[in-house]
Amino acid sequence: MKFLSIGVTLTAAIVVTLFAASTIDTVSIAGLAQNASNSSSPLTRLTDGGSLTIKLEPSPIPIKSNQQTQLKVSFFKPNTEEIQPHIDYDMIISEAGTNKTIFQASNLTGQAGIPLHTAESIVTIPFTFPTKGEYTIEIPVYGILFNPIAPESVTFATHVE
Repeated sequence: MKFLSIGVTLTAAIVVTLFAASTIDTVSIAGLAQNASNSSSPLTRLTDGGSLTIKLEPSPIPIKSNQQTQLKVSFFKPNTEEIQPHIDYDMIISEAGTNKTIFQASNLTGQAGIPLHTAESIVTIPFTFPTKGEYTIEIPVYGILFNPIAPESVTFATHVE
């Protein structure tokens, strides 16, 4: 039984490491804006259930279509800048007008819809927006400190030039 536990832990560590390594240096977004105007400061919001504060920091700003952007996401204890470790989450990017999903981070692992996990609570996800326009970035949270929670999320409006 001990070997099974070690194997599961090792497999999870490998998946997290591979995901992190594949995303840290290659993130792309084409323009993030709050209320349809460009913003040079990170966007910070409390989840709809109030359990976490989530900060989204795209780079570079403004976000431009067909250019890679880094989407840095940080998870904090509510209304603080104190890191909240061990978060189960996903990231979903949709076209604002049609609500059509064009990216889901959990798809990168080959297990669509299965939440991702971060121990450090700061992740960078790469994405390149295909066209100019308005998008939404939703970050749902499914667990905190290895405990499942009723899903909570934040949504950021994004403008791509």
